[in-house]
Amino acid sequence: MPSPFTSSEITHVDPANDTIDSLLSISRWASTTISYSFPISDNPLFWSSLSGGYGFQFGDGEPWNSAFVPLTTADQINFVRALQQWANVANLNFVQVAETASEVGDIRAAYTEDPDESTLAWTYLPSPSTLAGDIWINTKGLLRFQDWNPGSISFETILHELGHALGLEHPFADPNDPSKVGLPRDLDNTRYTIMSYTYSNLEGNEGTEFSFHPTTPMVLDISAIQFLYGSNNFYHAVNDTYTFDDANTYHETIWDAGGSSDTLRYAGAIPSLIDLNPASASQIGQPVYVQSNGVNIGSPIHNIWIADNVMIENAIGGQGNDTFIGNNASNSLDGGEGIDTVVIGFPRHQFTFGKSSDHYFIAADTNPANQDILLNIERVEFDDTGLALDLGGHAGEIAKLLGAVFGASSVANQEYAGIGLTKADEGLSYEQLGEFAINATNLTHHGEIVTLLWQNLFGTIPTQSDKSPYINMLDNGEISVGSLAMLAAESEVNAQNIHLTELMQTGLAYI
Repeated sequence: MPSPFTSSEITHVDPANDTIDSLLSISRWASTTISYSFPISDNPLFWSSLSGGYGFQFGDGEPWNSAFVPLTTADQINFVRALQQWANVANLNFVQVAETASEVGDIRAAYTEDPDESTLAWTYLPSPSTLAGDIWINTKGLLRFQDWNPGSISFETILHELGHALGLEHPFADPNDPSKVGLPRDLDNTRYTIMSYTYSNLEGNEGTEFSFHPTTPMVLDISAIQFLYGSNNFYHAVNDTYTFDDANTYHETIWDAGGSSDTLRYAGAIPSLIDLNPASASQIGQPVYVQSNGVNIGSPIHNIWIADNVMIENAIGGQGNDTFIGNNASNSLDGGEGIDTVVIGFPRHQFTFGKSSDHYFIAADTNPANQDILLNIERVEFDDTGLALDLGGHAGEIAKLLGAVFGASSVANQEYAGIGLTKADEGLSYEQLGEFAINATNLTHHGEIVTLLWQNLFGTIPTQSDKSPYINMLDNGEISVGSLAMLAAESEVNAQNIHLTELMQTGLAYI
């Protein structure tokens, strides 16, 4: 164990030859069991003034500064909470020690002063020096006045400083060190790593913070810390369900060590994007924004990430119109309520698609055993086409109207189907959709409209006696044009004409 005058053993870090090299310092703690402590005194018995220490004890160095003060009890609780976020993802065991003249923690945290109020905190990287691992919080900075609750910039700052204490650096280039590898500009962002200083949204607009800050290390942080110390192979190692709702705001990265049937579940009503791919991100629940001086900038950012090398097999959507992107596992994707879409991202001809008694299924022809189950999914979007599966809902209305108004063959017109589905999903009623379809024919005379519908249903030209009842109802306002189109669409003969039963197996193709 370290003392005020000695440091724990460190070990050299070789490059990963990967993106995470920008985050790696040259050394880390040799042991994966790392102690921490909260200094309560600036007595020289607890601090080294020797070479490699804090210098002349009557100077204004960190522990000697008159502003030195211990962390509050609330600060300590959130500090330990932040430590646990690192332990959740990496093979690290943090042990608290009470400070004595012969024993202190590898990581020590207290307040001192920096005249620059914009300086929130600073930390010494692992090294042979007695300063190594020490975290100092500026008494003139925000952290002295703000609770360190998860979601605050203060909690993110503590996560950031702990990253330094464990051996992570800032990801940007160092003008004083030409050999320092920097992250590409599009990745040097707190959305990917809490070690960054850059807050920018999906459009690239930069701000000063988030409306809700990360509560865990992010994707690149997790990869880097696992490179240094190994993965935590016991954290969420069984079949877990990660539930998110609208009562809380989230900004985190999921690390899941195992399980063959993990589930990401959203129990809310805000339209969400759920992407199950490793190192990918979702937008779930309450939106999170990049802010400048407290004002939201642009569109919401992604707020739920899945760490690299993590496989979440299943997803359950909420009450809104959700979008799902599956991964390389066999996924079960349940849309719940709303008009829900699964995005495939490859051409239709590369997949086998079908329906069983209670769900649709899809599998890539190159890996037919890897079959995804689709429950309560209304749309499947391929690169070149889409399939509408809600034949008992909007897709059924559109297919039946296409057959009744434009003829059975028009059900195969993917452009017409796409136009109709767009209108239906925008909220047009069945009757309004019928009127929209009739208007598209450019027919206005009631007799012509009745003739069109009759021919499409029965394949013959109606007699005057066939037409008269319907013309009279239209002329007298007993029925609207849209309602008549709907009536024709709902006829059994129309269902047969368009092969509705078969459509229920294959879905309605659209673009």
